[in-house]
Amino acid sequence: MVKSLIVSSSVLLAACAAVSGAQTPHSPLVNHTFKEGVEGWVAMGTTAKVGVSHESGIAQPSAGALKFDYGVGKGELNAVILQTSLDSWTKAKSIKFRVRSDSNTIFAVALQEQDGGRYGAIVQVPKDAWQTVELSTTDFILAQDPNDPKDPDGKLDMDRVTSLAVTDVAQFFVSLDNPALASMFDIKQGSHTAYFDSFVVGTEAIPANTASTGDTVQLETFAHPQLGWIGLGVTKIAKSEGKPLEGSALHAEYHQAPGKLALLNRPLQSWVLTGTKVLTFDVASAQPAKLLVQFEQYDGGKYNMTIEVPGGSVPQHKKLLLSGFARGDDSTDKDTKIHLASIKSLAVIDISGLVDKADHDNSLWINHINATSLTQ
Repeated sequence: MVKSLIVSSSVLLAACAAVSGAQTPHSPLVNHTFKEGVEGWVAMGTTAKVGVSHESGIAQPSAGALKFDYGVGKGELNAVILQTSLDSWTKAKSIKFRVRSDSNTIFAVALQEQDGGRYGAIVQVPKDAWQTVELSTTDFILAQDPNDPKDPDGKLDMDRVTSLAVTDVAQFFVSLDNPALASMFDIKQGSHTAYFDSFVVGTEAIPANTASTGDTVQLETFAHPQLGWIGLGVTKIAKSEGKPLEGSALHAEYHQAPGKLALLNRPLQSWVLTGTKVLTFDVASAQPAKLLVQFEQYDGGKYNMTIEVPGGSVPQHKKLLLSGFARGDDSTDKDTKIHLASIKSLAVIDISGLVDKADHDNSLWINHINATSLTQ
């Protein structure tokens, strides 16, 4: 389900203005300041509108901000889209911009290939604050749900990209017609506004959010200013530095409530677990927490392991054998063994309220999330 939230249907990737012009080897392929206008961006959807804002406190001096008005509600599907011509983004290695939203939400960024697949990345955005976004082109993940377009070679070909779309993931939760899920996501239906500025498609490589170093794969490098995690039942999710863990970490705030759970989900490239045997990470929790660690496969398989973390924000190092993950009761695959080459996401779920009827405000920190072939 999570992967389908990353990107929208093909109607969102309809034609609009093309990006053109000769580029020098060191200049950005696209550099939109929105000082003079929308620079080729268009709104697609039933209630979508796009314009430029020079409002004080929103737009930067001597520049503008792309203003995207849209609705979130049942039947709504809105996006802001930029089309480019074939081969114009061949040398692209990064996409950078800033985004500001009137709600805590998640935006999906999608790249569409001509006669190929759709690739996406997600961005966690706080309410009423500018979020800097830096995406390596290697961060984009192929959408492989049944209704997604097939890709001939299974890799993102920037010379084949014809459009980029940005959409609010909240629309997809509403379309599922699941009130409980909408409540967990704290969706505010109705009219919304988002702003974008400083949009750059660059030729210089930046660190990826996943990295392989010999026998170990970092599933989250924390190399970007934004987080690419989805939080459900979570009050706040942010990148933190320093104690209680060492270095950059995912920090989630939420309430452990009877009958409720808090979920953190990270889409993964399908290759990251191939050949690995162990998942390791550091974790700390303000309150005692029972965590369900889950891998989900493209075929609906869900494989779980439950761990316990003491309270008091005491750092813990966890080492979980992948062979020890058990098939979940809600798994829909036809096998009983985890298939590491088919993994699409990693989730960490606090089930303390659901299982132990815990009733506390809690803070959870996680970092150094690695998959390795080394068992020692």
